[in-house]
Amino acid sequence: MNMIQEKFSSLFSNYEVTTQARPDGGILLTLRNSEGKQLKRSISYAQLHAGDQLSWVISAIRRDLAEQASELPQITLLQSQHRFALPTYHSA
Repeated sequence: MNMIQEKFSSLFSNYEVTTQARPDGGILLTLRNSEGKQLKRSISYAQLHAGDQLSWVISAIRRDLAEQASELPQITLLQSQHRFALPTYHSA
């Protein structure tokens, strides 16, 4: 388990990395940034031990971290868009 945690710690060096063993042989990965925000992912045994699946998981985590770091617009700003009636169709 220490080797797996060290691997993820080196990949995500800007985060505090913790891993917990799961009964199926996988892990629960937790990444915590300096502000205390967490990202948790469950990684199966198969994903940990297949190179292509592990690289996909790492890419997905990086994508989720990038999305989390960006500022998304507030819902109220999105709701201020102009609305119009949908077209209606009548059968002849």
